Amino acid sequence: MINYWAVLTDETGCEFGAGVRAKSRDEAWDKISEDYPESRVVQLESPADTAKREQRIYNQVTWELDNGY
Repeated sequence: MINYWAVLTDETGCEFGAGVRAKSRDEAWDKISEDYPESRVVQLESPADTAKREQRIYNQVTWELDNGY
């Protein structure tokens, strides 16, 4: 099982986060959609997805600091 983290937007437009354990991204998406039917999923990440996103940000910042903006 993988611990996914979702960012959702509720019916008032406010963002909130929720975690879910699932075997796959599709299963996590289904569970979140069932648990929060009034909300829209904005982002759904596994720990591996989060690490990749953070590495891309780090690489970009490092490049900008080394090469100027």
